[in-house]
Amino acid sequence: MFSREYIMTPGPTPIPERIIKAITSKEALLPAYSKIYGEDLELVKKLVDADGKAIIIGGGATVGLEATLASLIDFKDKVLVLSAGFFGDALYKMVKYYSNNVYVLRAEAGKTVSVSEIKKFLNEHPDTKFVALTHCETTTGALFNLEEISEVVREISDAKIIVDCVSTVGAVPISLRKGHADAVIFGVQKVLNMPPGLAVIVLGNNALEVLETRQCEGYYLNLKMWLNFWEERGYLPSTPPVNLLHGLKEAINIIFEEGLENVFKRHKKVSEIIRAYLKELGLRLVIENDNIASPTITAFYLPKGVSDKLFIEHLWSKFKVLLAKTYGDLEGKAIRIGHMGSSATMDYVYITLIAITLTLKNLNLVPSLRHIPVEYFTF
Repeated sequence: MFSREYIMTPGPTPIPERIIKAITSKEALLPAYSKIYGEDLELVKKLVDADGKAIIIGGGATVGLEATLASLIDFKDKVLVLSAGFFGDALYKMVKYYSNNVYVLRAEAGKTVSVSEIKKFLNEHPDTKFVALTHCETTTGALFNLEEISEVVREISDAKIIVDCVSTVGAVPISLRKGHADAVIFGVQKVLNMPPGLAVIVLGNNALEVLETRQCEGYYLNLKMWLNFWEERGYLPSTPPVNLLHGLKEAINIIFEEGLENVFKRHKKVSEIIRAYLKELGLRLVIENDNIASPTITAFYLPKGVSDKLFIEHLWSKFKVLLAKTYGDLEGKAIRIGHMGSSATMDYVYITLIAITLTLKNLNLVPSLRHIPVEYFTF
């Protein structure tokens, strides 16, 4: 029905033409990378308001996350993991490879771990060395409040905060200078609208102090070695995907050209529009509390009698709109809309919501559609 594709998954996301040109330019296909790598380090630090150091590694965000855990955590360190679902649980499993003293606080689907639970744990375990979490649980769209969590952690303990910010950097305010985290890790295929292939790690001064005391083992996942190679020799221990470094510079510049605060507002507005419209369709949102709803992902429960496979395939075959299934406890029960970066715009949102409406009708799941105010589709 529609003449173009609308990729509305939680990543990878649609790649703007400017980024495609950047990663395929003659300069990007040359082997030299020192200049562009140095420029990118400053840009990613600016993106998360950091005064520490950054490392960019070839590989997915999981590579960056594991490198951070392997480099900072000692096997005897007590670590608290906050989980709001599938990816929070995956983080817990990953941390257990690097510490034999790991605890987890789990929230039920559609919620986040409360500040009071975190406070209670830290009071009972004052020797906690790290608190690790996934900022946005992409299987549900639940968003942890880093400002509130960091305030509690700093007040009660000396624990360092490690945050997987894969689906939030560039769409949600994050500040290492303000203490929201001590280490943040993200990829480039979500809000930054890049092809997958780079892992970005930004370490605040607290994390750098810990790293300095660690006798890091291994090679590729050894952040201490990556920093030493760059600072002492001017090159890296492994050649990075040079063309993606050029794309990263372009991607971040696109954000700064729009203005970071404007980008935050755009994502928030798009999320509000999607949530309001889905409610008007009579669909139940996985995240019912607006205060913890991510501005980059919205998940909704499917009506009874329809599978996620059928719903997603119908959307794609009839309307060229691609949504995503979810995982963990919600697998088969809900599907997800990704609205991040270049897909967090009114043309993408309008087509997606109309396609969902028509799919419900085509599958004889007639929505209780009442009047939709025109302001839902205006900024």
